[in-house]
Amino acid sequence: MSEITSEKLSRFCIETGVLSTQESENALTAAGGLDASMDAFVSVLTRQELITNWQLDRLTKGHRDGYFYGKYKVLYLVGAGTFARVYRCVDTESGRVRAVKVLRNRYSDDMEATEQFMREARMVMPLRHPNIIPVHDVDSYKGRYYMVMDFIEGQNLRDFVKLRKHMELGEAMKLIRGICNGLQYAYNEGITHRDLKLSNVLVTSKGQAKLADFGLATIVSTDEKKKKEEGSNPRSIDYAGLERATQVPRNDIRSDIFFVGCMFYHLLAGKPPLVETRDRIQRLNIGRYRDIPPIGKYVTGLPHTVINIVNKAIAFDPDKRYPNYELLKSDLDKVEAAEGVLLKRNEVLTNKDGEEEQATPAKRGEIQQEGEGKTVLLVDSRQKMQELLRAQLGKRGYRVLLVSNAERGLQRLQDSPGQFDCAIFCTGALEENALSAFNQMREDYRTESVPAVIIVEKNQSTFASRAKLGNLQGLLQMPIKVRQLRAALVKLISRKEALEEAE
Repeated sequence: MSEITSEKLSRFCIETGVLSTQESENALTAAGGLDASMDAFVSVLTRQELITNWQLDRLTKGHRDGYFYGKYKVLYLVGAGTFARVYRCVDTESGRVRAVKVLRNRYSDDMEATEQFMREARMVMPLRHPNIIPVHDVDSYKGRYYMVMDFIEGQNLRDFVKLRKHMELGEAMKLIRGICNGLQYAYNEGITHRDLKLSNVLVTSKGQAKLADFGLATIVSTDEKKKKEEGSNPRSIDYAGLERATQVPRNDIRSDIFFVGCMFYHLLAGKPPLVETRDRIQRLNIGRYRDIPPIGKYVTGLPHTVINIVNKAIAFDPDKRYPNYELLKSDLDKVEAAEGVLLKRNEVLTNKDGEEEQATPAKRGEIQQEGEGKTVLLVDSRQKMQELLRAQLGKRGYRVLLVSNAERGLQRLQDSPGQFDCAIFCTGALEENALSAFNQMREDYRTESVPAVIIVEKNQSTFASRAKLGNLQGLLQMPIKVRQLRAALVKLISRKEALEEAE
């Protein structure tokens, strides 16, 4: 930031279209005019929410493009894969927040890759179902291909499972039922998914499952001529391994049902049924799909009806699997008294020879250590709250450092931002001071990349409305459960890690 002046940054904001001339000039004036310091100018820009930290980072590094895709203005990068990146954007015409999936630049000249990307969008655009993320638009801008979807506030199912190691049976069944509803609707419209896995299912803040990334989806057709016109059907390596091993065609619905069963297994057991490896030969090995450990090895007390559903869905012989979603959902509906049943998982350890050994059965309520290796700074002057959160988060593996003064907490973050994976500010006793420190984190280049959560009391609604929230900031309003705070920590820390991987 020291390499660019406030005047140059103001001009750059205008040239890139991030701000209008009037917005930029007004902000510069508020910061002190042409002679304003960079810190003062940046403080005004972020405090007035004129630019985001992601935009600021790119602007100060001299990037001249990537701020718009058509009429969609980029706010943050929220996810990245080998094939595409997903941004949180705002529609400059309607003001709606959208998720924009952009094909990576290295694939822009790849005819096969661009066709696959466009094919995904064309297939999904007509689909409208509560359990499928809708695609609203697909286009290209300055040679970059993109599709526009609803922005979902939540997390993918893989992160959800990491957090909820001891979820309830009813909760797992609700998610799988929603997934089946979406897949059945898509199949009735002539589409199989072809890339079902936990990371391609999003869970909303209300616990609803939504299918994403029909990137390898197949148009189901019996018309051979039409199949040839549509070209070869891509498939993920896991689908390839399963279908080669079981000798079924690529568009067989039972392949999707197998991987629905794998997701159900993972939700219940807390462990994937298929050995996870990056080695291509091992992923294609027939034994990986045939020799799945019985689910009872990892979780005890499941109703026999549930065990039978899982076993039927992941049967190696395709003829023994469910032939359609109607029958699968019918069996799910027959499961009684699932609500409130806490899954009892068994701890299985791997010995020095790589063999699994049964350990002491997990105690009811024992929690996954999702905070292992993570350090959190808790800013709160109330001793009881300090002790409670330190104990509860400590059980989940977090190292919790305590500060009773908001200003000292902010100073510590500024001095050693790399030391902390997240900060928690509580306004209960610290009130305005905690809010001010939380908001300043977004405005300071030293702390802007540190995730932070602010917890406000029920009678402090004005604090909630004044909290400056972004991609790495979260807000919780009392009363809350520790589970909600854990979910917020996992979500924000995961976002930061995803952004770092994408850089």
